[in-house]
Amino acid sequence: LDNDSNLKVNAVQPKPSQVKVDVVGSGKVKLEISVPAASSLDLFCYECEIKVKNISGMVVARTTDGDIDIRGSRSALVEAYTTTGKLHFEGEILPSGSYTLKSLSGAVSLVLPENADMRLSATSFRGGIGLGDFKWRFSKQTDQFVEATRGEGRASVHVLTKEGRKILVEASTA
Repeated sequence: LDNDSNLKVNAVQPKPSQVKVDVVGSGKVKLEISVPAASSLDLFCYECEIKVKNISGMVVARTTDGDIDIRGSRSALVEAYTTTGKLHFEGEILPSGSYTLKSLSGAVSLVLPENADMRLSATSFRGGIGLGDFKWRFSKQTDQFVEATRGEGRASVHVLTKEGRKILVEASTA
């Protein structure tokens, strides 16, 4: 914990599989938490950045003002919401997985494996939608909305930005 003000940090373990961390006060805090890869995460914070790396359990990340960066994901359920901030997802798209990524005011980018099997629904009210080199079967396509499928469309991917610059979906190079 890096703390540059008079903040109070309280961590409790209500159940063996849960940890709840409360930060009370105002000021800048950098909090780093390490968990086993199979952990499920339910994260919420005000005016902060959330970074998640190498998690295979459920990931729910919400912030009112800050970026969300999820990398190395092997999770079948990812939900990420930010009101003001960029959102980045880089990871596997698992069969029957559900992925929801929403930024009210910020760009959204996804870096996915070339073999991603998914149904994509992408909405960008202000920016465009870039779909990279993937081969898509489009059911609907406008400048602001896309419904498309890759493979059998087993996973569900929903992406939205209202005031953000762009939605970008591209293939990973690894």
